[in-house]
Amino acid sequence: MTMRPDATTANPYHVEAPHDDVLRETIDRMGPPLYRFAAAMLSSRDAVDDVVQECFVRYWRELQKNPECFMSPGWFYKVTARLCIDESRRQKRQSEALDQMWNLERTAAWMNPMAHREDLRDELWYRIQALNPKDRLAVVLVYYQDLPLKEAADILGTTATFLKTKLARIRKKLAREEERHS
Repeated sequence: MTMRPDATTANPYHVEAPHDDVLRETIDRMGPPLYRFAAAMLSSRDAVDDVVQECFVRYWRELQKNPECFMSPGWFYKVTARLCIDESRRQKRQSEALDQMWNLERTAAWMNPMAHREDLRDELWYRIQALNPKDRLAVVLVYYQDLPLKEAADILGTTATFLKTKLARIRKKLAREEERHS
């Protein structure tokens, strides 16, 4: 590590590790897609920020151990997915009162015969958010991140065939819920 004066910060010295450029390039390359991915999985912007930051902290730790390491985009998605699942479980435990309030608002919206297309899109998004974390992850990877089935299956640790079947079941489940509330 080298110490050099840094005029852009309040601290006159900036600690620069030999792999800072690699980390910066990786953050620039992977940051936006990981942020969109986490945002599709989580409901809180703060939680999204925390998850993406934790993903890069883990990458930085790997760089500390081995400065020559290269992590594929799949590695970043896997780490982010696991962190999102953990965070969504934590949020679920903390938000029962908010869920009850949201259910009342949702019921009132269903009773309105003049619901707009945006309301229907919001309703679909709510139903996707209500899926268990692993199902939601599959939907987000394929339909929101536009990943090929093979790549999404690798991230999920399954086969493309199984993922295709799982997505078909999820679509049917969402369609049944739509029919039930129509």
